[in-house]
Amino acid sequence: MKKTGKVLGLGISLLTISTLMACSSISKLHSSSKEDKTEATSSTSEKKGIIDKAKEKLGVDKFDPQDTSDQTIESIKTYEDYLIMYEKIIQDYFDQCEAVYKEKGLGDDASFEEQKKSLTQSMEDQKKQYGALKNSPIQGKEHIVQFLKEYRDSLKELVDQLAAS
Repeated sequence: MKKTGKVLGLGISLLTISTLMACSSISKLHSSSKEDKTEATSSTSEKKGIIDKAKEKLGVDKFDPQDTSDQTIESIKTYEDYLIMYEKIIQDYFDQCEAVYKEKGLGDDASFEEQKKSLTQSMEDQKKQYGALKNSPIQGKEHIVQFLKEYRDSLKELVDQLAAS
């Protein structure tokens, strides 16, 4: 009886140990599975980062507007394109104003400098609002395109008024 009890106790102990080891293995597999997923995600992110950097170096898929025409504005696809186009419209306005100031011999007008600050701040606000969405396709593109066209036209009117004065 004592031998049977010892054998039975030893068997239960071995069964308990093997069960604990099996559970431990499953836990390790589960943990390593999570780590593998994390590594796969970071590996994918690294690959995307490498691809994006290569595209930037080659200039592939990089929106680079040469003008502020309707056709160029309508060609925007992402929020980054929108921000680039918005900045291009503002820069064209600055360039046109400076040309008028030089042509008319007006020099740097304080109100122009104030407007320059205001438009630069507006650009920064747009970057804060849409910067995180950079490579996302534009939602409601027709409204944003219409806004950019109207914005360009209103700035052009200001330049025309300045030139006429």
